[in-house]
Amino acid sequence: MRIARIAMMAIALCAASASIASAQRPDSTPPGGRRAGMGANLLEGITLTDVQQAQVKAIREKYAPQRMEIMTALRTTGMPPDSATRARLQGITDAQTIDIRAVLTAEQQQILDKNVVEARERMKRQPPPGN
Repeated sequence: MRIARIAMMAIALCAASASIASAQRPDSTPPGGRRAGMGANLLEGITLTDVQQAQVKAIREKYAPQRMEIMTALRTTGMPPDSATRARLQGITDAQTIDIRAVLTAEQQQILDKNVVEARERMKRQPPPGN
């Protein structure tokens, strides 16, 4: 009985220490599930019509396979993205943003442009992944 109790305590201690250790990783995803940066909601402050929402959804779905291919490769290697991979991801993001911008009104485009500038500034302040 005593051995079983000690074994259960050891298992509980291991589980608790693993969760604490993973919570302390500097590269863990912040609350809310997404990292800030270019992936942040560039449409913040913009109210889309139903038609625009459908168009934006289609645009995001258009670029999702390209982004997923790169992300899958990164997960497979377990390595942070190199500069070429980051450039490819940035190119996909830029193309998607251009397509989304095209479905917005002039007023909405101004808000999007401001959000893009702010997101790029945040990205400059963040250290590259893996550092």
